[in-house]
Amino acid sequence: MKKLAGIIIKFKGVILALFIILTIVSGYFATQVKTNFDIFSYVPKEASSTIAINTMTEEYDQDLPNAEIGIPDLSIIEALEMKKVLAALPYVDEVLWLDDQSDLATPLSLLDKKVVDGFYYDEMALYHVTINDDSKAQDILVELQELVGPDGAVRGQIVEMAFMQRGVTTEMGRIVAFIVPVALLILLFATKSWFEPVLFMIVIFVGVLLNMGSNAIFKDVSFITQAVGSVLQLAVSMDYAIFLLHRFSEYRDEGHTIEDAMKLAIVKSFTPVLSSALTTFFGFLTLIFMRFQIGPDLGIVLAKGVFLSLISVFLLLPVLAVYTYKIIDKTTHKSFLPSFKGLSRLVIRIGIPIIIICALITVPAFLAQRSNYFLYGSQSYPAGSREAVDSARLNEQFGENMQMALLVPKGQWAVEQQLTKDLLQIPEMKSAIGYVTQVGTGIPPDILPDRILSPLISDHYSRLILVAELPAESPETFELAEMVREMVADAYPGGGTHLAGANFVMLDMKTTINQDLFIVNGLAILAIALVIMFAFRSLALPMILVMTIELSIWINLAIPYLTGTPLNFIGYLVISTVQLGATVDYGILMAQHYIDHRQLLSRKEAAMKSVQTVAGSIIPPALILASAGFLLKAISSISVVAELGQVLGAGALISLVMVLFLLPNLLRLFDGFIQKTTWKLQMVPDRHSYRRRRAKVISDLDAIDQEN
Repeated sequence: MKKLAGIIIKFKGVILALFIILTIVSGYFATQVKTNFDIFSYVPKEASSTIAINTMTEEYDQDLPNAEIGIPDLSIIEALEMKKVLAALPYVDEVLWLDDQSDLATPLSLLDKKVVDGFYYDEMALYHVTINDDSKAQDILVELQELVGPDGAVRGQIVEMAFMQRGVTTEMGRIVAFIVPVALLILLFATKSWFEPVLFMIVIFVGVLLNMGSNAIFKDVSFITQAVGSVLQLAVSMDYAIFLLHRFSEYRDEGHTIEDAMKLAIVKSFTPVLSSALTTFFGFLTLIFMRFQIGPDLGIVLAKGVFLSLISVFLLLPVLAVYTYKIIDKTTHKSFLPSFKGLSRLVIRIGIPIIIICALITVPAFLAQRSNYFLYGSQSYPAGSREAVDSARLNEQFGENMQMALLVPKGQWAVEQQLTKDLLQIPEMKSAIGYVTQVGTGIPPDILPDRILSPLISDHYSRLILVAELPAESPETFELAEMVREMVADAYPGGGTHLAGANFVMLDMKTTINQDLFIVNGLAILAIALVIMFAFRSLALPMILVMTIELSIWINLAIPYLTGTPLNFIGYLVISTVQLGATVDYGILMAQHYIDHRQLLSRKEAAMKSVQTVAGSIIPPALILASAGFLLKAISSISVVAELGQVLGAGALISLVMVLFLLPNLLRLFDGFIQKTTWKLQMVPDRHSYRRRRAKVISDLDAIDQEN
């Protein structure tokens, strides 16, 4: 490491020039990264819903309807004309309306009221539209909203897509614009120079830009990764830069030259910073073992970001610090942080109650966080927005609609007709549009024109479009999906059927994610525990540190359960690994100082000294991480991102409190166990244990004297 440090300082000019070039190139490639806004596309390929979607794509030109358009004050004739207008739009593949379900030559009063009310109610026509260009969802939504006017309404997947595209492209800049000054403000209080925070932000920003640009090697990244990846990378890697520059300042205070001080700082800080980075790196990387592909998408990008931040800290930061040390000196100020002596005394004074309380809440917190009700969809709209108003208007007029597609073997018309009748007997089922309902079994398919036949029948399948009055996500939605699957399986015992739709996809997501989470969480705990074990050469410390952070996670995730708030599965997924990987660093730093102090001090004194010396180092990064989370919550209109920010912000603060108050007391409590299970660790005899041993020796001697 000494040679590498020497090379970094010797070739500082080359390194600086290289980073400038890489930053410019990465900035360009970052604009070329494609974003995938379809969360359903990350369901495993072997899931039945994925197979159904792929089969339908191969067999039919038309997809499932992904938009519902309501237009008021239309007569039946005007509604039919508007259907033609919608069908003529260049991005529209298909428009389904009442005439596809019923013969409009018959008076409406004689038709099935449930069917009629599903498409035409109180002179408002509701069209089910299939739009074929998701990439331009924002522009399409604006055009549709202008077409229907202020009294019309648009809802559906295309609206969700447009909303997420707008959020990622416009809100991320606002979030960064808020996070950067907040982080700078926190760093100004945490450092002793007005200029050091600027260096930190430059170095981490370069690491973030390198990560964003290198994402161009992927086909695309998910909108969740695009929305939170940069913010998380900035928040979790800031302490690497702080630790290195603090070491640099210490060696300068000892009288070393600028270049020698930086060489020593690189050598001395490499192992602890690398250990901290590895825990975060492996915490993120374990997400690649998820079958639900949003995990690998997010995990690879975040792990890559940690690595690139580490590279920036150890290559770019030393170069910038050596070049700008005069500015650092001129902008030096007194530390704004307190001594934390009072905090350290408080931590020890309430140590026993803290341990007892934490022991009592461990099992309830674990059970509560396992009992959360999860949401698997990705969208809810801010109150008062056009999207929210449109959705509420159509819900009030027509109820909530869930579209599904059923593919059954072609030619078995009697079975299909009976199944259709059975499906329509389900109270929530509003309509079923297919060959047996639109054409009838008495007309041979061969004599029908292709424009009528192609949406209904392919080379191998007959397709039914089902519409049920259910929300996009609820227990009833999942129950209906399971019921329909059972009914179809009973009607076609030989198989060959496929069911596609958001409810089937979310049902498969639910099953897949529940299986994945146990494996991924277990791997994350194992990987991080192994890193700690090798770093400390200890068996006890990994258990103590991981348990401290895991309890923090359980408390954090128990809050939604206790408050009765549904939790998006993305928040659970990310926080279970991110909070562990990112905040276990605080515990590592506390444990390292405790062991160092125990070479000279008693258990109590070492614990107090550790809190006193570590608090100033872990509070700033924890506050930055918490601020990043709460800003995501406050600014993002994307529900998944906002909820993730909420649990991330709360998790950072809970972990900070647990590391400051619980961990030092656990280290005291298990002091002897730590010493016995740590390789070549020698601590000074604790005076309390010495007194107990001395009392025991005196007692034994007295007993011997009495016997004699």
